[in-house]
Amino acid sequence: MRPGSISGKYRNKASQTESLFLLRAISIAVFVAAVGVTNAACPARNRDGTQAGNELVKFAMDAVNKFFPYQEGWETAYDAAFSKDLKASFNATAFTFDTFKALYGGVYSALTTTYQGTFVHGFLTVVGVPNANDLGGFVTLTGWEGGYVGGNGGRHVNTTDGSYVVISQAADCSRKIVEFRESSNLGSYN
Repeated sequence: MRPGSISGKYRNKASQTESLFLLRAISIAVFVAAVGVTNAACPARNRDGTQAGNELVKFAMDAVNKFFPYQEGWETAYDAAFSKDLKASFNATAFTFDTFKALYGGVYSALTTTYQGTFVHGFLTVVGVPNANDLGGFVTLTGWEGGYVGGNGGRHVNTTDGSYVVISQAADCSRKIVEFRESSNLGSYN
């Protein structure tokens, strides 16, 4: 055997190794191409930054209006708006998707019992900052909330609330809330 040559036994092993590396490279290329095709199917972000921010604002306001836990059906809207790997906080307490939903279940019970159908909320300011390359971004909301303790004719309570929201573009091109940081002083006035 000449120096630097590979015997048949080792040449087959080297050939198998090269084949495995080539197969792995092809698999990675196909995966990247498939992911690229999936992302390419999503609509492009609005090139007008102001309009893209307004679209985020509309998404956030619509989502909050539907999942705010003072009305029946909030649970369905919650599931639609939030990512399953949600990072959330309410005042100083951290939550996951499931524990935040459980908190909102308790809030729903408290609001319907305390305000007996008079609870309402609204927005004071909402700012949307879009991501550069997809449908996600950041939204900051401030608002008010309150009603009449014990129902109509009861003591009127009107308080403030604020939220910081991170929105991501999901694989199916929808928007999902992946981070939700809420603070409220409502509990101080009941």
